[in-house]
Amino acid sequence: MSADSFDEFPYETAECKPSADARRHYWAVAIGLQEVDGLEVSPYLRELAHSYEQGHCTLQETGALIRAYHERAGASSLSERCAGASEDDLASAATTSDDTAEADLVSQRIAELLAAGSFTFAPSMLNYIHRALFQDLDENIYRPGQFKTDRLVKQEDILNGDSVLYADPSIAQTSLDYLFREEGCSQYGATLDANDIERLSKFIALLWQVHPFVEGNTRTVAVFSELYLSSLDFAVGNEPFQKHARYYRDALVRANYRNNKAGIIPDRRPLEAFYENLLLGAKNLLDREALLCSELFDNPQLLKNIDPSRALVQK
Repeated sequence: MSADSFDEFPYETAECKPSADARRHYWAVAIGLQEVDGLEVSPYLRELAHSYEQGHCTLQETGALIRAYHERAGASSLSERCAGASEDDLASAATTSDDTAEADLVSQRIAELLAAGSFTFAPSMLNYIHRALFQDLDENIYRPGQFKTDRLVKQEDILNGDSVLYADPSIAQTSLDYLFREEGCSQYGATLDANDIERLSKFIALLWQVHPFVEGNTRTVAVFSELYLSSLDFAVGNEPFQKHARYYRDALVRANYRNNKAGIIPDRRPLEAFYENLLLGAKNLLDREALLCSELFDNPQLLKNIDPSRALVQK
């Protein structure tokens, strides 16, 4: 065959026809990841996901249906739906409705991103993912694709209410640029070994510690992680993100929390165990209880980044 013959092949539009296993994987990850914020999707979203998995509808159709579903729900006043309820009941119903809507809408957007598989290894990919995931929610709360401007803390169960110290917003972009530059120097072979898992876990842990967004950082980093690994042609298992998403968040917390006074230093081993299960098919026990920092429960006065008076468990 001569070199000139290659000109005979025209460009064609790429077609994405995921297998049944791939379709199940998108939704397993998408729905499972809502657990990182204690959210639960609606039965209707699960029905739509099953319909997509069976090949009866497209992701675009599931998106249109779930958005229309929550638009109708939002149009109904709480007073009509909760007639005769107390103010506390109304507030609880509103919270439940908002949480379910968030879980449904973000799950569908995660499935879309995973199915599309579009990826570029650059800090702006995080903005792209965050904007895609939260585009259907209140812009003033979630600020899709925009970095936060204020220093924030967030109480964590495993730290008895203490918070990880996140990167200062003023250096978020600088921090991300550095992390991507360092990871970009890494070379992964056709298979992964323990050293690869250790290096990948360090990158993901530090990426999460930057915490550039007001909300949705863990889900954004998790989706980035999956797209990054897929771009490297590594198969990602279903179960870790599907069944252990909350462990994943807690492992990220442990990978970044330092409290010298309490004798606690960052520990990436739980996160490495998660990625070993995800990528190597390992059977590490992913036990959230093992991630609890008992020192902070034994002596709440050791809380570092949150006032000890706000400890979840007081002695």
